[in-house]
Amino acid sequence: MHSQEKSYRTIYMTLIGDIFLFAFALAVSILGHSKAVLSESIYQLSDVLSGTMLLFAVWSSLRPADDLHPFGYGLERFFWSFVSAVFAFSVSGAGVMAYGIYGFLQPYSINDWQYSVLVLMVTAIVSAISLAYLLHRIRHHYERTASIIDRYHQGVRTVMLGDVMSIVSSLVAIGGISMAVYQGNSRFDAIATIANGILLLVTGITLAAEGRELLIGKGLSKAQMSRITQSITKLPSVNLVRDVKTVYIGPESLMMFIRINFADGLTTDELEKAIDNVQHHLKSSVPELKNVIVEPES
Repeated sequence: MHSQEKSYRTIYMTLIGDIFLFAFALAVSILGHSKAVLSESIYQLSDVLSGTMLLFAVWSSLRPADDLHPFGYGLERFFWSFVSAVFAFSVSGAGVMAYGIYGFLQPYSINDWQYSVLVLMVTAIVSAISLAYLLHRIRHHYERTASIIDRYHQGVRTVMLGDVMSIVSSLVAIGGISMAVYQGNSRFDAIATIANGILLLVTGITLAAEGRELLIGKGLSKAQMSRITQSITKLPSVNLVRDVKTVYIGPESLMMFIRINFADGLTTDELEKAIDNVQHHLKSSVPELKNVIVEPES
C-alpha cells in the first residue's frame, strides 16, 4: 500500500475517535458546567476539523499530475496542514483562553464533577491508545520513528501531536476540577481552561510555523546536501559538483536540481550514461527523491 494511502487510513481512524470524544465531552460539560471539560470538547472539535482537512488534503494530493501541475498535487498536504493549524488549533485556542478568563472573573458552580473526571480519563486513555497505534504504524512503515519528522509528513505529525496534546490537556483539566472541588473554588477549573487554551494555541503556532517553511520551499539540510555532494563526486566521470538545490513538493516527494562538472572528452553517449548513473545513485540514496534535473558542465 502506498504511504499516502496509509496516512489516509491513519487519519480516518483517528477522526472517528475524535468525533466520539467530542460528543462525549460536550454532553458531560453541559451537564456538569465544567469549563475545563468544555475546553477539552473544543480541543476534540479542533481535532475533528483538523482531521477533516487532512483527509481532504490526502485525497487531493493523490490526484495525478497534469499540464498545469506537472509535479503533481503533493503541496496540497502542506497547505491544508497549515490551514488546519491556524484555524482548528490557534483560533479555537484563543477562544478557549477567553472563555477561561471569563470563568475566572465570574465564578460558577461545578455539578456532577465525577462524570467530568470520568470523561477526561476516557479521553486520555483513548488518545493514548490512538498514539500507541500511530507509533506502531510509523515503526512498521519506517526504519525509525524520527523518520516521520525527516520526511515531512505534516498530516501524520499533526495527528500525533494532537494525541499528545489531548492527553496533556485531559490531565490538566482533571487537575483543575480536582482542585476546584477540593478547595471549593471554581477558579481552579477556569485556570485549567486557560492552560488548555494556551496548549491549543502553542500547538497551532508550532504546526503553522512548520507548514510555512514547507510552503515557501524548504529543502534538505546542509548536512544532507553535503553528504549527497560527497557521494556524487566519487562516481566515475564526475569531477566536481557545482551546485545542488532541493525543494519538497510533497511529504515524500523531493525535487532536486544539480549542476555537475563532468570529465573532459566524454562523448554524447558517455555523457548520457554518466547522467543516468548520477540520477540512479541519487534516487537510490534518497528514497523521497522523485525528480532529478542534472545540468552537465564539461
